[in-house]
Amino acid sequence: MTGNDRREFESEFHSLLGRLVHHSAMFDFNIGLQLKWMSEYYGFKLGDLLNPKKAPLQKRLAKLKSVCRRAFQPAGGEAIAEFLAWFTEADKARALRNDYVHGRWGVPGGYRGGLSTPIGDCDLLLGFVPLHWNTTPDTMPPEITMTLDEFRQQVEDAISLFGQYSVLSEKHMKSMRLGANGLG
Repeated sequence: MTGNDRREFESEFHSLLGRLVHHSAMFDFNIGLQLKWMSEYYGFKLGDLLNPKKAPLQKRLAKLKSVCRRAFQPAGGEAIAEFLAWFTEADKARALRNDYVHGRWGVPGGYRGGLSTPIGDCDLLLGFVPLHWNTTPDTMPPEITMTLDEFRQQVEDAISLFGQYSVLSEKHMKSMRLGANGLG
């Protein structure tokens, strides 16, 4: 492993983490826009949901999930199941982003190779430990190691998932309740 390999590894990691953060922020913004439109269309109050200092993305997703259950009810049980499955995955992606942004990273966090493999021939690994405040030895979470390609796949999966809400809502838009009927 040369110094350039390590610098490229670190640069690629930071670029991927930045993409995850950037796309998460765009996703959060789009969820807010959807809630704003739906609140006007269906006549419900948003309260502090669009204030990021008072309400995290988790609360906006929960509200959108609740609204979608009722708004898309005419589309049938299969459509609602698709939405619920998407919301489950969206919440996992939200939690992944939070863990990765607030956790502790080792870049590199280790090496993969046999006992007799020279370090220069080993694969670089990322090491990650989620943030927590209990530092007693028996409660320390184990370090998670992964390759840069595994991390890249997690980032790409999250970014792809963020765009799936619009595809799903467009698919079932023609069955959506009319705003004049509200959500009652």
